[in-house]
Amino acid sequence: MYPYVARPALLLITCVMVLCTSTFAKDAGDGLTMRGAINPRIQHGIDLIYQLRFAAADEHFGAIIEAAPDNPAGHFFLAMVGWWRVLIDLDDRTHDEALYTLLDRCIDVCDRRLQQDPDDFDAILFKGGAVGFRGRLRGDRHEFMRAARDGLRSLPLLEKSRQLEPTNKDILFGQGIYNYFAEVIPQKHPVVRPVMLFLDGGDRELGLQQLEQVGREGRYARTEALYFLAQIYRIFEQDDERALPYLVELHEMYPTNALFHRYRARTLVALGRWIEGVAQYEEVARRSRSRQAGYHDRGHIEALYYIGKNAFRQRRRQAAVRSFVTADSLGSVLSGGSGKVTNGYASLVSLYLGMTYDELGEHDEAVRCFDRVLELPPKGTSHELARRYRAEPFSRPPSVVPGS
Repeated sequence: MYPYVARPALLLITCVMVLCTSTFAKDAGDGLTMRGAINPRIQHGIDLIYQLRFAAADEHFGAIIEAAPDNPAGHFFLAMVGWWRVLIDLDDRTHDEALYTLLDRCIDVCDRRLQQDPDDFDAILFKGGAVGFRGRLRGDRHEFMRAARDGLRSLPLLEKSRQLEPTNKDILFGQGIYNYFAEVIPQKHPVVRPVMLFLDGGDRELGLQQLEQVGREGRYARTEALYFLAQIYRIFEQDDERALPYLVELHEMYPTNALFHRYRARTLVALGRWIEGVAQYEEVARRSRSRQAGYHDRGHIEALYYIGKNAFRQRRRQAAVRSFVTADSLGSVLSGGSGKVTNGYASLVSLYLGMTYDELGEHDEAVRCFDRVLELPPKGTSHELARRYRAEPFSRPPSVVPGS
């Protein structure tokens, strides 16, 4: 039961962490600093990260570290390259240790500066950011207690940064995140309300307004504000119509970013805009086949599922089978033949493949697919439907288009 308690609490604490990570660097007499106008070197490196050009970003921030090894800016952004390596495929844990090492190195650099000057603004912000991202990863890996401790370590850094830079637009991004989630999370998850005894209250509407402002006027945090707005409307507000413009803008800003690409496609399909959504997924599949950066096999399975489901909707059954079988084969490759679940779409792929075989009159093949569904963790009503269609073959009237 503990993970169900810890996840919403962790999300709330993570909102605090964001406040320590949302404004960045410019050149000053003593090197890179977070205060002042935008710095083209840092912005170029950030663009490389969002473009998923990780090797180039590594080299870029590595050169900054070489020129100023005692400045935390280069260390922090090099760790952000590592963060996006993880974020692009959270199921892949092979980059975790490298990211922890980069974050800890940034924290060590900040600690040395804070020993000399406890009010060092850059060290405060970058340390808070590094601790925060470490906590986010620990939360994703279900290390909830360690993640919560990282979140609480960020609180004093948060308060100090707000005192030192109360009008900074990029810090306003973090305030917007906190204000939104500090009201919404306790409403959706009452179990975390005791945590709020130790934190300031939130304001959902104010939080959304602040994020909108940063999305229009922010410097370095503008892209992150758009991304959070898209995720807030998709997941918490359950308003795909409001989420879509942010995802379109993000994808058009960074057309090679696979994460923005898949979210755009997924949201179009959720809105019933199948033609546009499937066109995007066809491109996701093409880029996945060509092994373009960020377009991994798990994303390929997602794309094939929706391409196949669209063919199923249109009663193009052989095309549907081809997509579902290819997706199922990719899942088997990812699992190394062990049968271990490697993708959340695996159950749905098997379910719809079985339904398609039933319509082709191949119930024995369909039963094998439904048995596979029952071996996998349930996805919505997948187990209920698999048991039903196993006993009685799936069929639909000519006029019915399920899943539309």
